[in-house]
Amino acid sequence: MSPPRSHTAWQPAARRALRRGSTASVLVVAVLLTALVAGGAWLFLSSAQGPVTAPPSVKEVVRGPYLHVVLEKGEVESANNVEVRCEIRARTGSGTSTSIVDLVPEGTWVKKGDWLITFDSSALEQQRRQQKIAVNSREAIMIQAKATYETAVMALTEYNEGTYPELDETLDNAISVAEQGLRKTELSYDSTRRMVARGALTMLQLEGEEFRRDAASNDLQLAQRKAVALEEYSKPKMLTQLQSAVKAAEVTYRTEKASYDEEVSKLDEIDGQIAKCRVCAPQDGQVVYANLVDHHGTAEFVVEAGAMVRERQVLFNLPDPTNMQIETEIAESRIHLVSEGMPASIRVEAMENRTLRGEVTKVNKYAEPSSFWSATTKQYGALVKVLDPPPELRVGLTAEVQIEVEQRDDALQIPVQSVYQHGGQTFCLIQRGRNWDTREVVISSTNGQTVAINEEQSEPLQPGELVVVNPRQHLDKFDARRFAD
Repeated sequence: MSPPRSHTAWQPAARRALRRGSTASVLVVAVLLTALVAGGAWLFLSSAQGPVTAPPSVKEVVRGPYLHVVLEKGEVESANNVEVRCEIRARTGSGTSTSIVDLVPEGTWVKKGDWLITFDSSALEQQRRQQKIAVNSREAIMIQAKATYETAVMALTEYNEGTYPELDETLDNAISVAEQGLRKTELSYDSTRRMVARGALTMLQLEGEEFRRDAASNDLQLAQRKAVALEEYSKPKMLTQLQSAVKAAEVTYRTEKASYDEEVSKLDEIDGQIAKCRVCAPQDGQVVYANLVDHHGTAEFVVEAGAMVRERQVLFNLPDPTNMQIETEIAESRIHLVSEGMPASIRVEAMENRTLRGEVTKVNKYAEPSSFWSATTKQYGALVKVLDPPPELRVGLTAEVQIEVEQRDDALQIPVQSVYQHGGQTFCLIQRGRNWDTREVVISSTNGQTVAINEEQSEPLQPGELVVVNPRQHLDKFDARRFAD
């Protein structure tokens, strides 16, 4: 193995290799060395002189039309939105009432009374057959109770108007007959006693007449006791029995009739539920399905054939196409600018950004509910009515709302970037040739692009003057004496 060559031994070999290189390679190396030397010199000079500041950017102060708007996104909805719900009551503990058999396609324009949806009525039909049997059974029981009541009433009437007067008259006749018999026997007894005193008749005959007189007296007393018993005992007893029977039969009849009416009411209710299995449009409008989605956008309920629905669940919305509005949300930083009655311009994306006229009709006083995933900025709901909505405007379309907060035909304006705030005051930097003027201004409003100047409270600004639009990068040009400590 040969020993390694020393550094001094290698240099002649390298020089021989370079001499064998082409002239082009020598030129490339020379150019690279020159560039490195020039770059190093520039970096050294730059670091010695400090950072280079870009010249100020300026724009003219203008006077002209000024529009201050609040721009927000929203969704088209109907201000007169009729909800079509499932009116079939739930029959199970799960809360579901029935399922959808058939329904009108979404987006269909319907007239009042047109068919919308049909629910499954098989369970209700079975329930109706069973209830009809219950109604018939209860009706038979009610008829028997009614007959018993009417019989009791007739029995009471029969006793008051027939049986009792007949008994009373019979006893009166018996008393009259007994009285007449008693008088006859008394007369016969008196005549026989006189004849005995004369000796014409015997004492035995007198005793016979006395016996007949006593028998007639007993008959009269018996008839009188029967009359008293009829008035004081028999009549009250019979009236009590008959009246009690009437009242009992009446209560039974009312109970059975109420039960029958209850069964009939249940049958009518089932018939009404069956009728509600076919739903028709309550007004003219366009059918919009009331599909439900959760906060993550996952469908919770889709209106379609076979879907199980709950009692009072909204299935359709029938918006009034002549009364449309935009539902939007306004950030808390701009909500103080918006009030009811403000005009607005509405652009609907699906209508080739056609501009519609609108008016703010409602501004909520309270912020919208927020969730864990929502931003920390509070949002306030607002409604913008669409004036003269076109027929093609549909519910659910996305719209851009420009609420016109302020509109001036002749406003002095500067770019919003040209404003510099310091110590509670607002300034701008005006270029006058090679000089710079510091002007204090008072802003009346801003639309995000320009600010409108309150000329009465600001230092004079003239249209055409040049204002610096990046003043924060040129603070050294401001008059520092104007700034409060």
